[in-house]
Amino acid sequence: MKSEIKSVDSVRREASVIIGKDILQKEEHSVLQSFARDMKIPGFRKGKVPPALIKTRHTKELKEQIDKAVASKAFDDMVKENNWEVFSLVKFDVRDTPDGDRELNFTVDLKPTFELLDYKNIEIERPEITVSDEEITEAIEQMRNHYADYKAVKRPIQKGDFVRLQYEGTLEDGTKAIDLVPQMPTWAEQKSTWEKAGEEDSQGIQAIATGIVDMEIDGEKDVEMEFPADFAIAELQGKKVTYHVKIFEIREKVLPELDDVFLEKLKVKDLEELKTQFATSIKTRKMQALRFKQREDIVQKMINSATFEVPESAVQYEQIHIIRNFVERQIHEGMTAEIFENNKDKLFGDTQDLARDRARVNFVLEKIAEKENITITDAELNQMIIQEASMLRITPDRLVEEIKNNRERIQDLRRRAIFGKTLDFILLSNLKRNDEEKDSVSSAVPLETPLSNDSVTSVNA
Repeated sequence: MKSEIKSVDSVRREASVIIGKDILQKEEHSVLQSFARDMKIPGFRKGKVPPALIKTRHTKELKEQIDKAVASKAFDDMVKENNWEVFSLVKFDVRDTPDGDRELNFTVDLKPTFELLDYKNIEIERPEITVSDEEITEAIEQMRNHYADYKAVKRPIQKGDFVRLQYEGTLEDGTKAIDLVPQMPTWAEQKSTWEKAGEEDSQGIQAIATGIVDMEIDGEKDVEMEFPADFAIAELQGKKVTYHVKIFEIREKVLPELDDVFLEKLKVKDLEELKTQFATSIKTRKMQALRFKQREDIVQKMINSATFEVPESAVQYEQIHIIRNFVERQIHEGMTAEIFENNKDKLFGDTQDLARDRARVNFVLEKIAEKENITITDAELNQMIIQEASMLRITPDRLVEEIKNNRERIQDLRRRAIFGKTLDFILLSNLKRNDEEKDSVSSAVPLETPLSNDSVTSVNA
């Protein structure tokens, strides 16, 4: 067996292996014996089919099995001899030579070699978490809005009212807007829909939200909307549309009073207990946001320190993962296959740098996980599935049903769960070290020296 290896770059190898006729003949003999043991052909007992007949009737299958066997052994030997850590087999082909030998060609991406950063000695930002009275008041107001009643009124529309109406748009040349954008009727016409009057940053047609103030039930009015030249919907860019609006119903938002009846409904004894609950909830949310930012800071430090070259197949793998998650979320929100196809090239181009950074970070995390013997349990994998389902806005059971026969997808979820656990390990290790250093510094400071807030920060901060 002769082999030739070419280094394309630091992480890609191209290898050519010549398998001689003698090796091929031995392998053919072995494969023929295997075929003969199991093959059934009328007129012959099982295991007694002549090899010549097998070669005649199953030439293609025989060659495929021989190629598979010699390629597998050649690949394994090549990896072992060169001490490769293979990330992926990018390409493989086989051809017959004029001499009757077999030429195998492999393109292989290797895992990069690099020095780990000092991951247990990373500075972690730990601002003090506080909750202001203003934040508590705002949270209570949001809660009151959640429990608001919408009372039907018969008076002119005021800012903040919720109004049921209909509208139909017409362009300056008489074209109906629905004929221009039939796939997006929100921007063309609605037979019955709700608008919040006077909203300054309306998610719908701003001219309608603003123009209906002071109108009354059964009132009708034309309002004009001039769409900017860079509007997201190309068909409406730079167009002026006149919308004929008719009012059906007006409802005024009425917030509940913070009285004993309402507090009893919330299962709190008084306003102070309600404020305490919100303070705890806000602090927990801030803690979660801080943990997320701390993890992101660690990832960024890894990106900054990871200057090694990564395999292109790893970059492509991350691109596919990023785009798949994006598309799955968009599909659940109504994106069509046609829209994706029209934007596919741009999506791949826009995600290339992000995918390369992710690939580098993942190689670093993989190496740390191996060094620290970090693994995940089935319960932790199930938690990862729940998080994934939440991102996709579907139930965990539905996600399990979608991926249960997709081994690659399950392995990807397991891999990401390990990476997440490794990030948490790095974060908690550094927080613990920081606390130990602060305790050491504090014990050496004279009692009359005032300590800063940072010096006495709790490990839970």
